[in-house]
Amino acid sequence: MDFLSGEIREKCTPDSIIKTLKRPVVIVLIIGLLIRFILAPLLTHTYDIAHWAMVMDHIQAGFGLYSVPGYYYSPVWGYMLGTFSFISNFMFHMGPPAVFQSAFLPTQELWWPWFTSEITTISFNIFMKIPMILCDVLVGALIYYLIKERTNDEKKAAYGFALWFLCPIVIYTSSVQVMFDNFSILFMLLSVLLFYKRRYFAGGVMLSLAAFTKFFPAYIVFAIIAYVWITNKDDKAERTKALLYGAAGLAVMTLILNAPMIAEGSVMQSLEFISSRAESGYSMVLIMQPIIFALVAYWAYRLTKTDPKDADENYFFCLLLTTAAIFLWQPAAQYIMIIIPLLAYHIAVNDKRYLWPWLVLTASALIYSFVTTNFSGFSALASYTNIIDQGWVMGMMQWIQQPILGESLIFHFCYISSWVEWGGILLIIGIWFWDKCRGRSPI
Repeated sequence: MDFLSGEIREKCTPDSIIKTLKRPVVIVLIIGLLIRFILAPLLTHTYDIAHWAMVMDHIQAGFGLYSVPGYYYSPVWGYMLGTFSFISNFMFHMGPPAVFQSAFLPTQELWWPWFTSEITTISFNIFMKIPMILCDVLVGALIYYLIKERTNDEKKAAYGFALWFLCPIVIYTSSVQVMFDNFSILFMLLSVLLFYKRRYFAGGVMLSLAAFTKFFPAYIVFAIIAYVWITNKDDKAERTKALLYGAAGLAVMTLILNAPMIAEGSVMQSLEFISSRAESGYSMVLIMQPIIFALVAYWAYRLTKTDPKDADENYFFCLLLTTAAIFLWQPAAQYIMIIIPLLAYHIAVNDKRYLWPWLVLTASALIYSFVTTNFSGFSALASYTNIIDQGWVMGMMQWIQQPILGESLIFHFCYISSWVEWGGILLIIGIWFWDKCRGRSPI
């Protein structure tokens, strides 16, 4: 014990602490955390987080996730909300998470429907954002770990970490909009890394968690199967074993996650997030699906034809292309975050040309997210402090919906930014196609 305490004291000298604080990754971490901790109490889009509060109230009342209306996602996030509900109610005794504010009742008459007069408290907002911020850190740590292992280069690893952790849409989604896409990305990256490390059962488990948090990571199964195939090219028995282990992990976790819904007969409700994307307003999803499946299947096929010694790097490139192709149907802004980790890896390790689509995607997605949430972000600040006035916030929310050329300002901003966002996705695929035509693409 004396030896350990002496070693700790040696590592905690002022010089060693200063040296650690000067590391690029630590500087990025501190800057990113400061930005998030400044935003967390000041800005909150109230619509989504008010729904999380309502779901938590239902859970506390003993209802299942889908037994009463209000929860429209796959079950993993609901289980997390149940955990948060227990912590907030029984450990912190936080009280009512939201209070009706009559000043925001006119939001019900606005053209843009995603506003509410149920305004969550600042303490509840901070409480809900802390897990989001921690998840941002964990995703960044995985990116850092992967790049460091592949390159043994501290600066490249810190650069990749920064491309995620200081990404504007990542910060906005977790610290203002309070959406949980980063948890799906965390599970997806864990799955990617576990298959890379030949931990097939655990990789399947994490892929199930990712897909049942938000469905989009399910598409990477094509690249994963191709990777397992090429890395076991000369051993058919080992290849079959690896695929079976991965499938078993996926199946076991899927059964565990859906057991409550199977028992209560609400499986179809738990899949509503997927089906709703094919309803009115999402017809492009159905139109583009054959193209998307054809592309991801083609890239996976090309991966199986590459040299096994290059399989690891080609695997990560195939994943980048796959995550980009998923959203050729012009998604909501926070969805494209799934592309950012693989894009950050590829920029830091292989090809800085992909910084251009990173810039296009993050800028357009941030504009899209801010316009859709707009001045509602000040609702809690206006309701629970004297810093700004509720009337001013409501007035600005009404102003941004004024018609210009026959449509709301929100519509124009969303329309333009979504097309720019789509252009960023096409730019990723376009760079690959350009290199393919010149014989320079790895797959």
